[in-house]
Amino acid sequence: MNEKRKQYMQDYLAKYRENHHEVKITFNNKDFVVIKNIAQKQGMKVATFIRKATHEQARNLYLFPKELEEQIKGAVRNMRGIGNNINQIAKYCNEQGYSSPDTLETVFNFLKQIERDITNLKVIIQDKTGKKKTYQF
Repeated sequence: MNEKRKQYMQDYLAKYRENHHEVKITFNNKDFVVIKNIAQKQGMKVATFIRKATHEQARNLYLFPKELEEQIKGAVRNMRGIGNNINQIAKYCNEQGYSSPDTLETVFNFLKQIERDITNLKVIIQDKTGKKKTYQF
């Protein structure tokens, strides 16, 4: 049984090493403290933060500060709620015969535009130095 376990672990590690790569990064104390503090604010471990930040930067996006991300999620939720309310009003008007097909089509197109705007939501923030960062949600 012990020999089977040993062979299993060897096979597992070989496959793991084929699909995973380890990169060593060295920071000076000042840089590490900055990165560690940002990671903690994001509720992440340092390695997780670095991995996520690297992926976002490679896609020319930025990590949202946690507070901003929560605010944007709330705004998106509110916009979707508004869209749902408009859809319910349009449905009611249609059932009661208050609107024409052209009006409903206009409302439907408006809802589709809101959905596109939510999907393509970008936030541009200017920091204290005047540098602008674009966040895409």
